[in-house]
Amino acid sequence: MNRFPLLISMAALIGVVVLFYRLSSIKTEPVVADTGAVHTGVEAEEEHLEVAVIMGRMQRFHQKWWLAGKEGNAELAKFYLHELDEAMEEVAEAGVMDDGVDVSAAMRTYGLPTISQLESILEKEGVAAMHGQAEVMAGMCTSCHKATDHAYIRIKQPDAVSFPDQDFSANK
Repeated sequence: MNRFPLLISMAALIGVVVLFYRLSSIKTEPVVADTGAVHTGVEAEEEHLEVAVIMGRMQRFHQKWWLAGKEGNAELAKFYLHELDEAMEEVAEAGVMDDGVDVSAAMRTYGLPTISQLESILEKEGVAAMHGQAEVMAGMCTSCHKATDHAYIRIKQPDAVSFPDQDFSANK
């Protein structure tokens, strides 16, 4: 009986086990890369906030807030104002700098006070009064874009928005 193939297989198996053991015992130290993201040497973890993704989410919430207001649904409008507030807080607290422009500070200056103002109008004067201020929201977004060197992004009050799978009418 030829034992040579069996010995080769056993040696290869032992080699794989030893290699696995050695790799699993390697300790990696975090290293700060040029981007400011933390890398462990094994798996990169990006700690960068992608503002465009959050802005897209905010745009969707803005449209849904507008539709809720148009339909007189105060509860839903309040919900979307809250979602907008959370998204804006995320940017405001992230310390976002873009080509020397403090995007987080702009969000604190433009976005968050506008949301507070609209929440107050909704609570004190009702959904119709809040919806009557829809241009304020759009104007705030455009002003913030101008202040952060993104004047080419202009937001307007929605005139045709479709979320065919959601009912925006007030509960009756």
